[in-house]
Amino acid sequence: MQDRGVKILKMESESLLIVVSSLVGALGIKEIWSIIKQKIDIGAKKEERVENVFTDQIETLTNKITQLEVKIDDLIKENTHLKVKIVKMENRLINSAKKKVQTKRYKDEGN
Repeated sequence: MQDRGVKILKMESESLLIVVSSLVGALGIKEIWSIIKQKIDIGAKKEERVENVFTDQIETLTNKITQLEVKIDDLIKENTHLKVKIVKMENRLINSAKKKVQTKRYKDEGN
């Protein structure tokens, strides 16, 4: 009797194996794998796009910072040149005022 039960179990496991193999054949492991792979690839592409957006933003901000540094340097140079011009103008004004005072003294002495 026990032999008969073992034979039935063997037959059931064989039929189960046949059913599973026919299901796998019908559905196709390659197709199932391709669907799973597509979902994985879509997730990876989404992450890659997000990383690309962050990379682009960082690059844009880096370029803007570099441009601002160049502008700051230019403004510092321009400020220095303007200070030099102001000093020269002050010297000219002082010299001009001295000359006017001297000519006024000379005229006053002559009268």
